[in-house]
Amino acid sequence: MTTVRQLLAAAAPGDAVTGQALAWGELLGRWGHRCEIVAEHVHPDLTGRVRRLADAGDHGSGPVILHLSIWSAVVPAALDAPGPLAVCYHNVTPGRLLRAHNAALADDCDRARAMLPAVAPRARAAVADSTFNARELTAAGCAGVAVVPLLLDLPPAPPHRPAGRPPSIVSVGRIVPNKRLEDVIRAFALYQREHAPDARLTLVGGAGGFERYREALERFVPRTGAAGVRLTGWVPQEALEAAYREADAYLCMSEHEGFCAPLVEAMARGVPVVARDAGAVRETVGGAGLVIERDLPLAAEALHEVVASDATRRGLAAAAARRLRELDPESVGARLRSALAPVLGA
Repeated sequence: MTTVRQLLAAAAPGDAVTGQALAWGELLGRWGHRCEIVAEHVHPDLTGRVRRLADAGDHGSGPVILHLSIWSAVVPAALDAPGPLAVCYHNVTPGRLLRAHNAALADDCDRARAMLPAVAPRARAAVADSTFNARELTAAGCAGVAVVPLLLDLPPAPPHRPAGRPPSIVSVGRIVPNKRLEDVIRAFALYQREHAPDARLTLVGGAGGFERYREALERFVPRTGAAGVRLTGWVPQEALEAAYREADAYLCMSEHEGFCAPLVEAMARGVPVVARDAGAVRETVGGAGLVIERDLPLAAEALHEVVASDATRRGLAAAAARRLRELDPESVGARLRSALAPVLGA
């Protein structure tokens, strides 16, 4: 039985890259392989499921899968491993989008992006979770990059949403500058002022490494005139589900996304999406949301449309159902198996 080692920079609950490594590990087991997940940094809650790189020891000549999202010690470890290498490129945020709030992390991002041309010729298989990411890998010298969407554990049907309550807007993800949460707050303030004075906005996500950015957002809210804005910090899955259940719309104003799993999570839970057209956002939504240009008044009007128009909500729900069928785990798993065949064998 082949042992496959997956390498990633850091493993933590709720992290998208960690979630993919765990989901891939389950598939690899079904395909008849042993799987070991190794990260440079491991959250205590994942002890026993993910090994620290410092404790991993020699892996031998088995296949290695590098989940590349930032620079860390796992990158040279993957390149130095004797076995066949597959690279899954989750995209790396350009450092310029982070530097004002975390220069060290920005440097790690820029270093990872600079390493792409060195990683490309070493990879026997290359996977990207969007064509946006695939173009970057191809430009770095990777040939035959396979586009395989994220494997997501989604509910079978959206919940019933009670009527007759104030509109609730949600945005989910790390509190980091490239998410442009100040624009989410600005657009919400316009929507609240023009259409729904009693509306609420919930921003769900941890701010680890970007505490100053979160503090700046909290100071910024009263300057916009917005009320009912809440930053929850990191929450467990049960609280995240509750935030989706209460939401009437999802607003994303990010300026750099390699896939953006929360957009799909929102659609699967019956929450219509309004999102800025940046990175892989349009591809992720797949025609099942309102994708807009960088225009705050337009974002506010789009929120009003998806909250107030039953016809728009029905149309987006039907489009979301079609998009979710395209992201069915069985179909995505088959595409992944084909993409990894050069390193896993038949």
